[in-house]
Amino acid sequence: MHYTLKHLRYLEAAERHQSITAAAEALAVSPSSIAAAIDHIEAQAGQPIFARVPSRGIAVTPFGRKFLDEIRLLLAAQARFNSKITDLEQIVDGTARIACFTPLAPILLPTILSEVRQRYPDLKIDVIEGNSEEIGRILDSGDADFALCYGPVHELAYRFLSLFVGYPHAALPVSHPLASGRFVTLEQLAPEPLVVLDLELSRRYLMDLFAARGLKPNVVYSARSTDMMRALIAAGMCYGVFNIRPMSKQTYASGDLVRLPLAGDHVAPRAGFLTRRDVKLAPVSEAIIATCEMQAVRGEFDRAFVRPYIPQDF
Repeated sequence: MHYTLKHLRYLEAAERHQSITAAAEALAVSPSSIAAAIDHIEAQAGQPIFARVPSRGIAVTPFGRKFLDEIRLLLAAQARFNSKITDLEQIVDGTARIACFTPLAPILLPTILSEVRQRYPDLKIDVIEGNSEEIGRILDSGDADFALCYGPVHELAYRFLSLFVGYPHAALPVSHPLASGRFVTLEQLAPEPLVVLDLELSRRYLMDLFAARGLKPNVVYSARSTDMMRALIAAGMCYGVFNIRPMSKQTYASGDLVRLPLAGDHVAPRAGFLTRRDVKLAPVSEAIIATCEMQAVRGEFDRAFVRPYIPQDF
């Protein structure tokens, strides 16, 4: 999507005031500027964010409500970045130790660390990969300063900073009969052969998605890595459900795959940074997190997730 922070601020104000005119007055701009921003973002998103209600102003749509939640996260991240940037522009050196949930590491860390090294060439960075259970142990032991993982974590010991929502989506062989659609449902997928990631919390999350709809998936394969999952899917042997996808095209031994959003409302984890509440982050860690927040504001992680399919039946 192509947008500016000004576009996002205009949309946020319009939703908060439930009126284009009131938002324009609050921001000291013309109503046409607010309306143009809404039209631009709706055209980019391909779905209405607001429904125009005669004599009552505007009302946010179901899709718009989710969209505005994300806008507020981005604006908050941008505000935090601005508040830190003066301090972070000073020379930052030292070593950062990052724990990272294994499926996220090869997709997100190259984008994050390439900009971090450009901004702060004197930094040294140690990356420790692990599963969900290991991430907590690594932080608790002090072997890592912070973690990149899924959350939120509902424990008083940790603080979680969200970057984006990892909506569940299906990956299908390109030759699969369902692959030509705009979306797919769990009901359609349940009888098909499924490959699961052999991590306890990942498997439990997947089973819960189906159980929430009274379904039982047909688990045929179990893989220790998402790379192996994608290779099996591309070879036409099964389908898989993911919360994140590679940001560039990958090569498989044979075949190819397509990714489709799941129709309906599903539980979706957030990807972000996990820190211990009782540990004060060093400037090197603050610098990395602030840089990553700005990347999220700029939409650099947008290719890493598939937005859900929401029917336009307002």
